[in-house]
Amino acid sequence: MGPVVGIDLGTTNSAIGILDGERVRLFPNPLGDVLTPSAVALDPRSRMLVVGRTAKDLIAANPHLGATRFKTEIGTDRKYSIGDRSLSAIELSAHVLDALRSDAERAIGLVINRCVVTVPAYFDDAQRHATRQAAEQAGFAVERIINEPTAAAIAYGMHKRDNETTFAVVDLGGGTFDACVMELFEGILQVKSVAGESRLGGEDFTAALAHHIAAQVGIDAPAEGTLAWSLLYKRAELAKRALTRWQSTDVTLSSEITGGNERELPITVEEANRIWEPLLQRLHAPLRSAVRGANIDRTELAEVLLVGGATRSPSVRRTVAEILDREPVTHGDPDLLVAEGAAIQAGMIDGAKAVEEMVVTDVASHSLGISSSKPIGTKHVAGYFTPIIHRNTIIPTSQSEYFSTLEDDQTEVRLQIYEGDARRVEDNRKIGELLIQGIPRGRAPKSFYVHLTYDQNGMLEVQAEIEETKAKVSAVFRREGGQLTGGELEIARARLRAVRGDPMDRPRYRDLHARAKLLWSELNPQRRDKLDVLLEAFEAAMTTREPKQLERTYEKLLACCEEADRGERW
Repeated sequence: MGPVVGIDLGTTNSAIGILDGERVRLFPNPLGDVLTPSAVALDPRSRMLVVGRTAKDLIAANPHLGATRFKTEIGTDRKYSIGDRSLSAIELSAHVLDALRSDAERAIGLVINRCVVTVPAYFDDAQRHATRQAAEQAGFAVERIINEPTAAAIAYGMHKRDNETTFAVVDLGGGTFDACVMELFEGILQVKSVAGESRLGGEDFTAALAHHIAAQVGIDAPAEGTLAWSLLYKRAELAKRALTRWQSTDVTLSSEITGGNERELPITVEEANRIWEPLLQRLHAPLRSAVRGANIDRTELAEVLLVGGATRSPSVRRTVAEILDREPVTHGDPDLLVAEGAAIQAGMIDGAKAVEEMVVTDVASHSLGISSSKPIGTKHVAGYFTPIIHRNTIIPTSQSEYFSTLEDDQTEVRLQIYEGDARRVEDNRKIGELLIQGIPRGRAPKSFYVHLTYDQNGMLEVQAEIEETKAKVSAVFRREGGQLTGGELEIARARLRAVRGDPMDRPRYRDLHARAKLLWSELNPQRRDKLDVLLEAFEAAMTTREPKQLERTYEKLLACCEEADRGERW
């Protein structure tokens, strides 16, 4: 069995690598580049689909022959016409992933069929499931899907494992934008909060510049998908890159773009910044939301890490600095950091010694809950969203709430499960339903208990228990792919039982918990109060899974136990 590889499946470029000892090894494509353009095109000579830089050039000359930027449409029903073929974003992504797999197999001479693949932190679960499908179509078993900024933070944190720090990761790629706040504590890398936009990236800055250039030379911007647009877009992209190094640049427009004579147009940084201001403004809300979600002040950030090629723009760097009140930094190549982190995560799954002490926790990017009614005046109004697992909760997690019936003699309730963060359920995404039957007749309210368990693989178990009869009903959803049945259901339930039964899976935590409970039963009642308070605090920390709080309460409870039993274990 070959190694687990890490893959950054990007909007503009993709990369693949492994953890080789204590360093990451990224695999080059046949052209010698470790970044492969996420482009798929039909080669008119061979009539075969090609991927990468060749495809990108074919599309520039013949836009109808291929597709780019399809990552932004993954999880939707959109189809792309490529020659005489019609392909979905999943199928196009699978071609890119298959090309990456071939590059890795050629480099190491082994069959590769297991991977970690990254997604934007703010992708919903339909988009995550579509990404998994693309990888499976390319011949991979997906060991883990991780958020892109989490992957970047893993690469950053690998060499800072002895530090204790809180930092932000700002990831602006070709088509998506994520902002995350992370905490590194005794080798544990914890995601504190996430925010972002799944349709904002460097390519939007390029397109805005292209439209401006067209207006400046007095022509209508060509329609996307035409040769004139491809050529104009290329010139705008080259100008954007030049403006990261110089105060001005000249853009040469061919007759194919202008429809007349060749034109040359000077563009300054100041001019470009005015064009990009509406896009830069869209960075504000997610950045502030990420800081608020972490329950910290921006002054508490030790560092702001930039990830993604679009963060090379001085205007982006300046905007981030203004919002977070700290000059951002880069570590290594911002285009490669996500791929490097994915490779390190793959090494963790593969049991690599270099990272055996690292622990990475992630959070739910959207809230999970049910549709409920609220009393307004003398009536109950339906359609409100009641979260049970809140956004930015560390996963895997298990949370529960009590609800009750509204009508006398009501014997059943149809639970409707949603994902999102809007107040009304119609503005969120429905995951599925669970029917609770057998509620005893009688006067309302009759209580029932709703328990949600969610893991890092996108499995959600919904369990309901009628308080009066203790009868239970449950279902497991792959939230992006419907309800599970058969053998797949049993495997998922086994994993979810582990989440419910042992949140942190740390033997020393289990040992101390058992020791403290035994001591409580042995101690004189007058001496139990202190132990009782510390034990309850430790149990609460195990429920919240917050590593720093868990370690603090562990140390206090341990000291109390040492004092009570004088270290005498049996």
